[in-house]
Formats: sequence, C-alpha cells, structure tokens
Amino acid sequence: MNQDLRTYLVIDDSLVSERHNVHLELGRVEKSNSNPLFVEEFFGDPPKRWEARYDNLYPNVVYDQNKGSFKLWYNAFIRAGQSEETPLDKRPHNAYHGGKTEDGVMYASSEDGLTWVKPDLGLIEFDGSTANNIVMTTGTHGAHGTGVLEDLLDPDASRRFKALFKNPVSRRMEVAFSADGLQWSESVPWAEYSAVGDTHNNAIRDATGRYVAVTRGWTGDEVDNGIRTAMRTESLDFVNWTDPEVIMQGRGLHDQIYSMPIFQIGPTYLGLPAIFHKGDPEADDWDTVDTELAWSQDSIDWNRIAEGEPFIPRGEGKYPNGAYDCGCVYAAAPVLVGDTHYLYYGGSNGQHNNFREGNLSLATIPRNRFAGYVAGGVDGQLTTTPLIWGVGGVTINAIVGAGGVIRAAVIDEIGSELEGFGFEDCEPISQDSLESPLLWQQNTAQLAGRSLSLKFEFREATIYDFTGPFDLADH
Repeated sequence: MNQDLRTYLVIDDSLVSERHNVHLELGRVEKSNSNPLFVEEFFGDPPKRWEARYDNLYPNVVYDQNKGSFKLWYNAFIRAGQSEETPLDKRPHNAYHGGKTEDGVMYASSEDGLTWVKPDLGLIEFDGSTANNIVMTTGTHGAHGTGVLEDLLDPDASRRFKALFKNPVSRRMEVAFSADGLQWSESVPWAEYSAVGDTHNNAIRDATGRYVAVTRGWTGDEVDNGIRTAMRTESLDFVNWTDPEVIMQGRGLHDQIYSMPIFQIGPTYLGLPAIFHKGDPEADDWDTVDTELAWSQDSIDWNRIAEGEPFIPRGEGKYPNGAYDCGCVYAAAPVLVGDTHYLYYGGSNGQHNNFREGNLSLATIPRNRFAGYVAGGVDGQLTTTPLIWGVGGVTINAIVGAGGVIRAAVIDEIGSELEGFGFEDCEPISQDSLESPLLWQQNTAQLAGRSLSLKFEFREATIYDFTGPFDLADH
C-alpha cells in the first residue's frame, strides 16, 4: 500500500467539503530589492537597437534544478515606430500614437535568477548584424505573443522546447520546436482551428500528459467592438489542437482578461490572469494592468480568488516618475527554487496604451502559499473530501500567529473521529512551517486502504496545503 506523497492546495474547492469560520485570503508576495532586474536598452550605452519597446514582455522562465540556473524567453518589439523616434526625456511631452511594430523573441540566462545575461547568439540578423540575443521574429517565424515550454517528457530531443504563438502574417496559430531553445524549426500551423491569439499564448504539459494552452478571444463580432477573453485549447502532440473555448471573461471594458499564464500543483491548476482596465477614463487605474490569481479543478472552469485584488501589486505613482511597475504587470508562470516560488513578471512604468519603459522584475512567495484559509480568534474548521490513505506521514503548510494553534482529526464517512486520531489525540501545531507533521497517538499506517477525511480545527492561523500518501476518493 505504499504510495507517493502528494500535495493538495486547500484553495481547490473540489478538495474541501466543509468550511466554518474561515475565509480565503491571498498570500503576500515579496518584490526583489534587485528590481528591475533588467530594462529596455534601445537607448542604452551601448544601445541594443532591437529592444525598441518591451511592451508586455510576456516572460517565459525555465529553472534547471540540477544546474541551479535560469533560462528566459521574452517578447519585445524590435521595431516600434514612435518609441524608437522619441528619446526618454521627450516622451512625457508627446502624445503616444504607437506606429508600425515588429515582434521578436529574445533569450537571456542567469546563474542566480537576479543577474541576467543577454548573449550575442549570432542567429538572427538585425540591421546587418547577428550580434544580438534574438531567437525568433515575425519575419523569420511569424512569432507574436510567444510562449515557450520545456518538455522533458518528449522522447524526441529535437522537440524538447516548444513555442506557441499567433502568426500575424498567416493569421494562424502556429508552433515551433527546438532542441536547445535557441535554434528553432520552421513554424508549423495548427492543423485545424485558430484563435485571435494577440496575447501571451502559453502552454503546459499537465499531469495527464496532454498539452493545455491558453490563448485569447474577443466577445462580439469584431475585435474593436468586444472585450478580451481567455480561451483554452488542448493537444496530444502540440500540433493538432482543439477548437479554443472561452474559460474566463471579465466584467466589462474595465475588467478584461488580457492574458493568463497557467501552471499546475498537484491536481489543481492555477492561473495568473492579467486584468486590463480600459472602461472608465476617470478611474485611477484606467489603462493599467493588474495580475490576479485564479484556480481550476480541470483547467476549464476557473475561479478568480479575491477578484479585484492584485496578487502582484503594481507600484506607486504614474508615468514618468512612478515606480518601475506602476503601470502594468504581466506575470510568467512561477518556477520553484528550493522552497520559494519565483514569480518573474514584465513590469512597466506607464499606461498600457502610452509611452512606457518595460523591465523584467521578480516577486517571490514561499512554496504553495498562493492563497490559504484563515481563521481568526474564533475556532475555524476545514474538512477535506474523502481521501484514500496509503502508508506515509502527513504534513501541512501553515502559518500560525501569536496564540494560534492547529489540530486535526481523521474522520469517517459519517463525520466521526477515529479512535486514536481525534483532535485530542493530535499533537498541536503552534508554529509557522512549510511542512508541519500531523502526529496522533496512533500510527497512520493502520489507515491504509481506507476512505477517510482530514478535519482541521484552527485559530489565528492560515492553512495552505496538506501533503500525504493520499489518492482522491472521487477522482
């Protein structure tokens, strides 16, 4: 009956059957003191003329746990009309009208996640030189809104890295493959279907082995008359995709889903929807972008957590004197480094449809503390759905405040505590830990093979996840 230990997030309603005197609360990210990690260098010394405007950056980060190093693919305009023509000191005094643009995908690497190198790759010619870090452009691959995935499960080494994007020339959704993430194959159009796709097109290989991607659609008959929506599609081979379907739609022009990178922890899908505020010109947040948090049991039906509350808050102020991320925040799916999630994001210091200077920045949060259930001074209760128990220890990820405590009981299908596994039999937890062991008078090995639930009783504490030798009874 030995089973692998599995972690379950309590934010997933399908894993929690009952809640009393608790409320769901977002975790708190911490922005790096090194922010911004790097910035646009079109006007740098020496200049990188292919970094005309980062715009949204749409970062894609891979962490190599064996080497402890990071790889990044980021999107930028290598041609950006007015941004190229207008020096930084002139921008506050000129109206922004954009101009003709061309997209590029750039590569950077880091040994510590803070200091980044933009190598001269010698791959793509720009203004007569290949001394740049460009790996794809609209001209070479049709790349727009490119997401990059490292797929270690694909037996074909030439397909280890996968890219998903919208080709504005062919007006098709397309993919490309690479062995090293630098030299990419020719673009391959989706065999069938397409999407508007003017967003951060991103994909994961989920626990079932299928590819799940999020792209964009619009409500209404025409882009100009609708609002942005997040759409989901799936594939077994990364070439043949299903017809994209809407999975998230905001409340209107001031609450549009601009993009949503997704990832998976245990059976639960998490998303980082970028919320675009464009409805009310008089609102303080007009033409800005906030990043929120959402979850899903199946990657189809999504729930925004603390709707309207940013998960990665924008900085203070406004262009041109505001913080480096006071205008827009576009997150990448996080990477886990030790016991810390690194949340890289494309920040910018101005409104979305205005002059703004972009950057790569970093926020962090302890492992799995994206959101949790909080109990205050009155005892709260949280009961899991039935779990098929195996052999192994049980731990919880929790913060316990001053005077707080957490206990747990193992209960049967009618809610009765098992002898030796009741609240009074549980060793109380009174300190903050990512892995606090749940210990009872009896050994949990005797529970192997049974369908039982965990019931938590806690005060002045927050619970984020539980880990144990469990399978879900109803999955």
